[in-house]
Amino acid sequence: MNVKLIFGIGFTMASLYLNAQEVPKNTGSKGSKINKKYLKHIQDITNAYQKNVQFAKEHNQKPPDEYYLQDFIATMDPETGTVHNKNYIDLEKKVENGKFRATKGLKIFNGANSGQANKNITNLWVERGPYDTGGRVRGIMFDPNDPTGKKVWAGGISGGLWYNNDITSASSEWTLVDAFWSNTTVSCITSDPNNPQIFYVGTGEVETGDFSGLGIWKTTNGGATWQHIFNTESGYASNGVKKGNYNIPAIKVVNNNGVSEVYAGVAGTYFGDAATFVGLNEAGLYKSTDGTNFTLVNSLLTTATRGYDIQDIEVGADHSIWVATRRSSFSNSTSGGRIFKSTDHGATFNNVYNVGNNNARVMVEVSSTNPLKAYALMQGATSSEPIRIAKTTDGGTTWISTDTAGSGITLPNPVDTGQPDNDFTRGQAFYDLVLETDPANDDHVYVGGIDSYKSTDGGATWTQYTKWSNNNVLGSTNISIVHADQHALVFNPKNPDQFVMGNDGGIFFAPDKNNLASTTAVGMRNKRFNVTQFYHGTLNPSASSANENMILGAQDNGTKRLSGAILANNFYNSSEVYGGDGAYTAFDDQNKYHIASYVNNYHIIFNSQGSYYLLATAAQRDAGQFINPLAVDRNLDIAYTNANASSSTSIVLNRISGLASLPLSLVRSQITIATVAAGEFVTDIFVSPYTTASSTLFIGLSSGKLYKVTNANATHSTSTINYNFGGYISDIKLGASENEIMVTVSNFNKTSVFYSTDGGTTWVSKEGNLPDIPVKAIFMNPLDNNEVILGTYYGVWGTSDFQASSPTWALYSDGLGKFKVNHFDYRPSDKTILAVTYGRGAFTTKVTNPALSTSNVQNNLMKNQVYPNPTRGPIHVKLENGKTADIEIYDASGRLVMTKKNIKSDEEFNIEILGKGDYVLKALQNGTMIHTAVIVKK
Repeated sequence: MNVKLIFGIGFTMASLYLNAQEVPKNTGSKGSKINKKYLKHIQDITNAYQKNVQFAKEHNQKPPDEYYLQDFIATMDPETGTVHNKNYIDLEKKVENGKFRATKGLKIFNGANSGQANKNITNLWVERGPYDTGGRVRGIMFDPNDPTGKKVWAGGISGGLWYNNDITSASSEWTLVDAFWSNTTVSCITSDPNNPQIFYVGTGEVETGDFSGLGIWKTTNGGATWQHIFNTESGYASNGVKKGNYNIPAIKVVNNNGVSEVYAGVAGTYFGDAATFVGLNEAGLYKSTDGTNFTLVNSLLTTATRGYDIQDIEVGADHSIWVATRRSSFSNSTSGGRIFKSTDHGATFNNVYNVGNNNARVMVEVSSTNPLKAYALMQGATSSEPIRIAKTTDGGTTWISTDTAGSGITLPNPVDTGQPDNDFTRGQAFYDLVLETDPANDDHVYVGGIDSYKSTDGGATWTQYTKWSNNNVLGSTNISIVHADQHALVFNPKNPDQFVMGNDGGIFFAPDKNNLASTTAVGMRNKRFNVTQFYHGTLNPSASSANENMILGAQDNGTKRLSGAILANNFYNSSEVYGGDGAYTAFDDQNKYHIASYVNNYHIIFNSQGSYYLLATAAQRDAGQFINPLAVDRNLDIAYTNANASSSTSIVLNRISGLASLPLSLVRSQITIATVAAGEFVTDIFVSPYTTASSTLFIGLSSGKLYKVTNANATHSTSTINYNFGGYISDIKLGASENEIMVTVSNFNKTSVFYSTDGGTTWVSKEGNLPDIPVKAIFMNPLDNNEVILGTYYGVWGTSDFQASSPTWALYSDGLGKFKVNHFDYRPSDKTILAVTYGRGAFTTKVTNPALSTSNVQNNLMKNQVYPNPTRGPIHVKLENGKTADIEIYDASGRLVMTKKNIKSDEEFNIEILGKGDYVLKALQNGTMIHTAVIVKK
């Protein structure tokens, strides 16, 4: 269940996606000097977060989502403490105009034209799932152009815009609108009553601030093409107040005698102790009569120039306009807790309701048939009244409400004993709050919080019709299981017996509103609605793409396993390994165990006997980052995890050995790596595959420091790599040896890609023409070190000239889209690459056997030969000069797995001990490589 909070003391996570003025990227520097300004930003942000955690505790509310704090720190400009969200819009325009288009196939992909130049690069990534696990949905609309009333549009909070051609069918799949900007956070969708071909999509999730919006998107041809409107980002007003219309919680189009009037609600946000406001002065109700240009409605202002923060807009049967408000990011604002009404098309507004709480979020619903009847659902006036429902039957002049005993209207009483009798949102009204009336009968009212409820007598009594689980007494309740945290409910205009629900689990459909009292009355509709937010994922080294086994940690949807044979739709079967929030995952390479994670140091090992155990002690489990780095030494079966929070002044790792023991016998200890300043913490841990008798670790920090730890399994030694990368180290990878190191940095306004060929003594930037976007992951083709791909907040980027002084990067994201890619994993046995996305699930591709490279090999025009190839064991190397050579064989991850000394030309030697797969053979004479070839062991 979600654990989010809109903060009552002026801190909202929406501003974690601020824009800042564009400036040239800063590079790293020799030496270990850190950016004190960046650390100060981290401390300010963390302190503000902790204040709001305390506020939540004091007000019996859920704490803020720590991942978005963690993600903001990872991406913010170290100089300004903000992020450059406008970069995505600018980049989108450049991509649409053909810049950064891939013109050369990479061998790293599914035979992508085998590296041929001047070819169209398509179908690089294959979607693998989950197939039927949805994600958070707030915006839903039945397509007004579909005469059957079956087509539905829906928006994922981090997964873009989708449509389903037949919502009534449980097998009907969703389709992603590829022309739509993939990273868009959809908050609301509406259509023009005078022209059903025109839709408007509002963006930004102001309820949590997890995802900032970028105004409104519009289509004039029923969704075939889209244009971006109404985002007037224009620098700073003063003192860190950022201008622009970012978050649009509500849009409605009103028919005024044949003229379409578009009303858009805007809400501002605020970012913590750094005192940076986003769109704060632009909050208010806006109106457009041409569907493109909007002006602030001056009749609905809270100050002389600033409007109320808008939460909801509804239109009455008489075309009256009802507007509900939410709290402002100005802590002393009088914004929230109000309902306004206009009967003259926005010329004037009257305040028809005030709950008495300026921080209250309010939803309003107006009868479709009676212009005098309306309902309101809101946060209450005090902490002892978490929820209030109100009702008017005289157009808002007088109201009855649940805060008055005997008023004739009551609150639903949850069946779930874990939810208070007076709060069916369980402290989350800031987050999950749904109010809707039946368009055919305005006495039939629907509300939602954690679960869903219906009244057939105007709110006097309520019946629960969904449950989030079968926990406690819910198991004996004969109603449908529907994912927790309700956000939307929309009736079908062409068949008002039907409605669609949106929640944290995606989309659900009720075919008959009059028959809800059964376990099958409401059904899931998530086929291919893959908006799953994965943090991390791992391929089982012992599996294959034909019989897959991968596990991935998801936001609010547990740790998922995608496994088995490839289904007809290219997906894999999905099952749950562990519930709650997922995080880091790991497999060993002998198929003896795998590891899933919850938050912090709550890591769980599952062994081959079917048992599972917690890696950390009870005292250690709350330590570490929210999504906490974990790495496993597969040679020694030891797990290493970050043990400290960001406020600590020391870097400490948990070390857990004995992972493969049966029965399981874990040995737990800790190792101290270094003393650091406040704000420095572990961001990545990488275990070298090349040191097999002991553990060699590379550890990256938030400040840009990089440590190498040798003998980490015993009495360890720490050395500081004397180079500061200037920002948050997001990924560390090795090439062919521990001398070849790649490091990525995820901050805006920083060089993102660094490379060393001498073990970290010297470094070069590999930024090339890469745009200023956060980089989360890096992967080098193990068979060609000129080919490298990056996982970014704007899809996958790649280059075929990584060894050049200034590589040329292009977008290699076809099939996956321009979504945030958090992680890459690689399985050498079948050359499968896994891309883990935050908002679009899991994707894979395969490295292609390369044509033999001769970039630094004097092989006399390939006259040297390896035979037989493929082989089941015996192999020969024909050497053109007749001399002996030393043979080195590397697996596809670049690890040296076999050496043979003084091999004569055509002499047979055996590689039977090697497992099946592809290997790189190198022949050397006097230390100079004279031949290399890819060999296939069957």
